[in-house]
Amino acid sequence: MTVLNCSVKNCYYNKNSKCCRDGISVGGTDATIKDATYCGDFKEKKDSVTAKSEHCDCGPETRLDVRCDAVRCTFNDNCKCHAKEITVDGNGATHQSQTECGSFECNC
Repeated sequence: MTVLNCSVKNCYYNKNSKCCRDGISVGGTDATIKDATYCGDFKEKKDSVTAKSEHCDCGPETRLDVRCDAVRCTFNDNCKCHAKEITVDGNGATHQSQTECGSFECNC
């Protein structure tokens, strides 16, 4: 399992710069640069009354499974991330396309 740090403060699943999901999916099948990757599980945290009634009950995870579709990444082994630690970047994102795997390294 990978240690995941998340700088996407406005993500619904971000708790103290960690992810409170039990796993995430990194997208970017044809990625050769970080900007072409994204967190497929990003969900924008909104300040509406409805969003305040929703919440993520779990605590932040320090290690989690990361499914990775970025097949050209050095850390991708059979669609699983095997990096010891990764960072998801994109604070201020409103859509998953505005996030990225900050640890992506192309093996091309």
